[in-house]
Amino acid sequence: MSSFSIRKREFLLGGATTALAGFLPGRTLAQAAVSIIPRKRMNLLLITADDLDWSLPGFMGGKPNLMPNLDALARRSHRFVANRTVAPICMPSREAMMTGLVPHRSGGTGFTPVNLGTPTLVTLLKDQGYYTAAIHKVDHMLPQECFAWDYVQQSKDRSTLVHANGFRVALEEARNGKKPFFINCNSNDPHRPFYGSPQADKVDHNHTGAYKVEREVRPDEVVVPPTLEDLPDIRLELSQYWNSAQRLDIAIGNILRALDESGERDNTIVMFCSDHGMPLPFAKATCYDHGSRVPVLISWPGMGEPREFTDLTTHCDILPTLLDLLGVPAPSDLDGQSWLPQIEGKATERREFVVTYVNTLSSGFSYPMRAIQDQRYALVFSSWADGKLKFRSESMFGLTFNAMVEAAKTDPKIAARVEQYTLGIPMAFYDLKTDPGQRLNLASDKRHSARIRRMTEALLQEMERTKDPELANVRAILDGKPTVVPQDPERYRLRGGGD
Repeated sequence: MSSFSIRKREFLLGGATTALAGFLPGRTLAQAAVSIIPRKRMNLLLITADDLDWSLPGFMGGKPNLMPNLDALARRSHRFVANRTVAPICMPSREAMMTGLVPHRSGGTGFTPVNLGTPTLVTLLKDQGYYTAAIHKVDHMLPQECFAWDYVQQSKDRSTLVHANGFRVALEEARNGKKPFFINCNSNDPHRPFYGSPQADKVDHNHTGAYKVEREVRPDEVVVPPTLEDLPDIRLELSQYWNSAQRLDIAIGNILRALDESGERDNTIVMFCSDHGMPLPFAKATCYDHGSRVPVLISWPGMGEPREFTDLTTHCDILPTLLDLLGVPAPSDLDGQSWLPQIEGKATERREFVVTYVNTLSSGFSYPMRAIQDQRYALVFSSWADGKLKFRSESMFGLTFNAMVEAAKTDPKIAARVEQYTLGIPMAFYDLKTDPGQRLNLASDKRHSARIRRMTEALLQEMERTKDPELANVRAILDGKPTVVPQDPERYRLRGGGD
């Protein structure tokens, strides 16, 4: 997801060309908010979830008490509730938040490493004398030269104790070296295989002990998102997913308890986010809303009254925001920008649009998508949607997609929905307020022609600025010409690990 904005007055006076200055990533904001930075160097604890949908936590309007530890953290944090991931896929999302760059500028376009020499949050803080540690998902931040952690604990273990224990080890090592710490705790929940599913029995030790949640959510208790159909198997899989989210929450509580017990809470920045949304159809690995929307929580000692921000923000902003808060100079050519001026209430230029990117998936197949969004509307281009290539992703494994396919045999509306997902739409325009499930394509609706034209110009301009390799394909779609999507799955597929 890109970091740029359009000043309304500039656009109206001079069109997209005049607005170019608002797109350029000048990063004068990185040193703008020094007044709230304490003199003592703060520690950093970054907690991430794996595939957590924005709609589940209570602070986002989800089921109360499903994730009480996360909601408690939200009450003492600044909440960026309209934030979007840059790429709704595990590895490129994590690499974007660690570099402040959109995927094709860092090199981390899919399950690929960033370019050698790319500054990351790890290298930048190590250069400042920080002890750096990562618990899990380390294989999703490559190459090692750019992510040279001092301490690594890598596995897929989803015990609710493992991250807290790893945190304690890393903290002790930092203290032994008399260094401030940057500890990155990455949960493997609520990624597949979901809690209670047959596929999860072995890896989750039959859901006993530290792998068990106290009260399991039943299928009749879940809320089916507007992107999916209300079918029994979908409810069953959603209940498994919600229970995986409950286990994530227990792990979060244990990590935060370990921080409290360490005595370092009053000198530690705590940030929480997910890499992207739920691993179900019309979400992960696509530019649909439930794939890209990812709220972020951030708190630090002396930050003042916690507030909620509805500004359009992206995962590319995480690196410059944290560096700004820590008083560390940021690289000069980033796609993200610090949130501290907004938090301080300073007059800042707010984004009107953000962009989300999909390139190659864990299979190595290329399904390029670009979405430009404002607070209400989304314009989505799918270069791969040529009427022949069929979409295939990890989000189609399990019960939900198979239930949709079976129901489609007798229900024309569900059949159309399956076709929308598997064959795609080259250009689609959605009103997220009236159509949160993104079922009705309004691209040919003349009432929206001016808005579509404006968003198209903005997207093209941003693609030109970042030298986006999909620029020619988006132009081809606009001109009614065929797109070119080369496939090289052997080169780009995920090798080991999970997605």
